[in-house]
Amino acid sequence: MQPYFMPYLGYFQLARSCDQFVFLDDVNFIRRGFINRNRILLDGKPFAFSLPVIRASQNRPINRHSFAGAMELFLEQLRHTYRRAPFYGPVFRLVESLCLEPDMNVARKAAASVAAVFAYLGLPLNYSFASSHPAEGLGGECRILDICRRFDATAYHNAPGGRHLYDVAAFRAAGVCLRFVKGSFPAYGQPGAETFVPGLSIIDVLMNNAPERVSRMLDDYVLEHA
Repeated sequence: MQPYFMPYLGYFQLARSCDQFVFLDDVNFIRRGFINRNRILLDGKPFAFSLPVIRASQNRPINRHSFAGAMELFLEQLRHTYRRAPFYGPVFRLVESLCLEPDMNVARKAAASVAAVFAYLGLPLNYSFASSHPAEGLGGECRILDICRRFDATAYHNAPGGRHLYDVAAFRAAGVCLRFVKGSFPAYGQPGAETFVPGLSIIDVLMNNAPERVSRMLDDYVLEHA
């Protein structure tokens, strides 16, 4: 999966379902995607934040992009909207440390945000970067199958939205079971919101829930075979 900065709960459920999670850092950057963008609550309403990226281009890999370093506005938005959240202190410090880390490489910082959440929850995450397993000339499904081969994988997991991307027969021929992670997104208290807003950045989940409950959320998914 492409590395996203503080993605939504479903991304973490996908990572949780795997023995080895591979960040696709060497595929092209997606403008207006979720690599550097997501949603939080601001004044009780969904708000799309975007971390500025220097000369963002869909013609260059994610790992050849850098954040502009202008993170203070985003941090101030978090202070404003979550300062009364039950777990504001530790979660804000977590996000702040990620934002202020000097390494501004988009792929590494986004991947670090996922790893940091697992560490905060006390859960393991075995991960690597696709750029560590180069495959010249391979793309799409062929690249995925090559990565599976390198790890002797017997199964490949993806989000439900990826169903149309893959040929089940090709995976079967390679001895790889294709599965999709269907997550559950339970309601929880969101101070200031009139009704529960699902699918926000994991930041919202962490701000409003104890680590033990978030850990249970990560395990609340079903594996569906293709």
